[in-house]
Amino acid sequence: MQRKKKWLALSLMLVLVLSLSVGCRHLKGSSEQNPEDEEPVPAGEEVKEQFFCPLDGVAVDDATKIERRPLAVMIGNIPGLAEPSGVDKACLVFEMLAEGGITRLMPIFLHQDATSVGSVRSARHYFLDKVLEFNAAYGHCGYSPQAKQDISKLKVISLNEFYLPQVYWRIRTKKEPHNVYTSTEHLFAELERRGLLRAPSPVQFSFYDENSQQQPLGAGCKKVTLHFSPDYTVGYVWDDVADGYARFVNGKPQKDEASGKQLVAKNVLVQFVDGTRVLDNEGRLDMKLVGQGSGRMFQQEITYELNWSKQSRAEPTKWTDKTGAGIRLVRGQSWIEILPRTTKVVWE
Repeated sequence: MQRKKKWLALSLMLVLVLSLSVGCRHLKGSSEQNPEDEEPVPAGEEVKEQFFCPLDGVAVDDATKIERRPLAVMIGNIPGLAEPSGVDKACLVFEMLAEGGITRLMPIFLHQDATSVGSVRSARHYFLDKVLEFNAAYGHCGYSPQAKQDISKLKVISLNEFYLPQVYWRIRTKKEPHNVYTSTEHLFAELERRGLLRAPSPVQFSFYDENSQQQPLGAGCKKVTLHFSPDYTVGYVWDDVADGYARFVNGKPQKDEASGKQLVAKNVLVQFVDGTRVLDNEGRLDMKLVGQGSGRMFQQEITYELNWSKQSRAEPTKWTDKTGAGIRLVRGQSWIEILPRTTKVVWE
C-alpha cells in the first residue's frame, strides 16, 4: 500500500514537471516573432542603413558625408548683379547686413555638394562668430581689416582665394569683384590635403519626426517681410507645392543661379541683435552676436517667439521658445536672418 502511494506521488510529480516544461516553452515562443511572419527581403535587394544630417535633418546614405567638417562660404547677394549660386545645396544659410544697406549670405555645406558656389566675397569679422560655432572652414576672397585680424587671432580655418588659385576660378564675363567661384568638391579636397576634413559639427539641431502630426503652437503666418534697408527687403511666402517658404528679394522670386530654381526655406529663424554700428569710412559694420536676445520662428505656416543666447564667439547659439523649451526644426534647409533689433519685420 505504502509502495503504491509512493509510485502515485512520483507519477504526479512527473506530470507536473512535464506540464511546466511545456508551459515554459509556450511562453518563450509567444514573446518571439515567428520567422515565417517576417517580411522577406527581395532577392538581390540590400537593406541600406540610413543616417541623418545634424544640420538639416535630411536622410543620408553615406555616413562619411556628415562626418566632414562643415564648410561656410561668404557669398555676394546683389539682385541683378551677384545672384547666389549653389546655395540651394546648403544645409542652412545665414544672412546679415554688410556695408551699403545690402546683405551677404553665408551658406553652410555638409552632406550635399555644389558644383558652382559664388560669387565668393571678402570676409567680415562678425560672420566668424557663426563659422566658429560650427567648427567650420571658411571660404572667402580676401577680408576686411577686422576679419583679417580675427582669423589669425582665433585660428579660423581660412580658405582664402588669395592663396588658393587652384580652388577658385574667375568667370571673365562677369564684372569684378563678383566673378569669383568655387565648388564644395574643391574646398573639401583642400581640407583633405591639409588633414582637416574629418571634424563633425558640434551643432546638433532637433527635428520633427516626418511621420509626426505634431505642429508648433503659434499664430498663422503665410508671409513675412524683412526690411533690411530702404533699398533691400526680403520676403518669404508660403508655397503649398514646395511645402515651405519661397524666398523673394525686393518683391521678385530669388532663384539659385546654378539650378534656376527659386530658393525655399523650411524654417526661417529671425535673430534680433544689438550693437550694430558703422566702424570705418568704408561703411563696414559691427554686430554683437554674443550675448542674448529675442527672435522669431516661421515654419509650417506658423510663427512664434524665440529667445537666443550665445556665451562666447565659439559657443553654439542656443535657441528656445518663450517657455524656455528647446526648438525643433522641420527637416530641410533653414535660413537664419540676423537683423538689428530696430529692423521692421511684418508677418501676415
